[in-house]
Amino acid sequence: MPKANLYEAILLVNRGIDEAIRGIGRLKRAKDSGLVPACLDEKLTLFELHRASLNEYFCNNIQRNEGRDVSRFEKLHRPYDTLALDEVQVYRDLLAVEERRRAEGKPPKVRFLTAEEQEEWEGQRPKAPGEAASEVEGGQP
Repeated sequence: MPKANLYEAILLVNRGIDEAIRGIGRLKRAKDSGLVPACLDEKLTLFELHRASLNEYFCNNIQRNEGRDVSRFEKLHRPYDTLALDEVQVYRDLLAVEERRRAEGKPPKVRFLTAEEQEEWEGQRPKAPGEAASEVEGGQP
């Protein structure tokens, strides 16, 4: 079933329950109907219970399916990302991944360095052979 049809079906179920609840409300307000209001209140509660149960089931099922779709479409979209990756987009994508991991309760895979940590890290990296030679030459009179 296409997604739009699935969501529409869920909407129709909820609308139907709303209609039933409105009908029971009208029956409660009817004078001399012989209906016991306590019984109708119980039925209203049952309708709401069943609505909540159905919506919970729908939402859990849809969440699983949407999660699979996200993974599938991310894989399909990856080749397009490699064509137009820039530093800002890479940072945004990485940030989104880390936020999703944080929401799932997982530890981060990447840690961003502060400016001071970045300078310290760059100072620790080995120098390229050309850089080292120029320092030696520059240091002699």
